Formats: sequence, C-alpha cells, structure tokens
Amino acid sequence: MGTTIVVGLFHNNVLSIAHVGDSRLYRIRNNELQQITKDHSLIQELIDRGLYTSEEAHANTPKNLVTRAMGIEADVDVDVVEEVVLPDDIYLLCSDGLTDLVKDEEIHLTLSKYSANLAQTADELMKFANKRGGKDNTSIILVRIREEFSSPKGFLTKIKNRFIK
Repeated sequence: MGTTIVVGLFHNNVLSIAHVGDSRLYRIRNNELQQITKDHSLIQELIDRGLYTSEEAHANTPKNLVTRAMGIEADVDVDVVEEVVLPDDIYLLCSDGLTDLVKDEEIHLTLSKYSANLAQTADELMKFANKRGGKDNTSIILVRIREEFSSPKGFLTKIKNRFIK
C-alpha cells in the first residue's frame, strides 16, 4: 500500500514544497491558476516524452498509475522546490481525489468565485468531486497570503527551535 503527498512550509516569504506522486499544489496569482508540482504518473511521463498530448494521455491511459509513492519501497525520491510568495497569492494543496474529477478550469473558476471565503471555496470544490462520484479520498487545503512575513532566524534554526526544546 502506498500514498501520495504534497506538503508546504511557509517561511521568510517563501514556500518550500515537497511532493511525491499525484497530489498537487496550485497557486493563484493575479487571477491566474498555475500547477506548481508535476505529477509522478504514467500519464505525465507519456506527455513529457512527447508520446501523447495531454488530452490523448488522459483519454487513453489509466489515471491512477503513479510512478512514485510513499510506503512502497524503503526509499523514495521526493521533489523539493521553493516558491517566492506574494501577498494575495492563494495556494491549493490537494489529492487526486479532486483533480481526477474536477478540471483545472473548474478549479480556477471556483477559486475565483469564492476566493473571499476559502472555507466555502473548499466546500464547493469538495461538492464538485462528490457529485462526480467521489471515487477516491479527497483532501483540500487552501492558504491565502495576507502580507509579507519573515523570520529573524534562518530556516533550519526555525525548524530546530520548533521541534527541539
């Protein structure tokens, strides 16, 4: 049994992201939706290798074939990236239970429509997935950056102080 994961740590006006599998992180900036993480899946590999367009791969390939997952083997390659965050950015961390059933365009429209209330946005996205069968576990986390933030200490010191007393 394995699982996919996406995690983020906000620090010093930066978001550090780690992910494995097809759980995703999106950002809305200036009303533009961008997928920040890249799926570790057969579909994505077929697209990256130029064998299929995105539409062809989604139409002709089983969706839930991930090429990386936590818990399958003792070691797993984790993609780690950092993104500079800006005030008014909105971040969506979600599992494939959402993205397999709700298209990016629909996610974008829902985030735009309900962006004043992120709890309502999450509820609406969950309703979309459930109305379409809710075939998988669905996790949704939304975060809005209200203002710049920084820490007087470095990232590693901050982590150490949080967990080691």
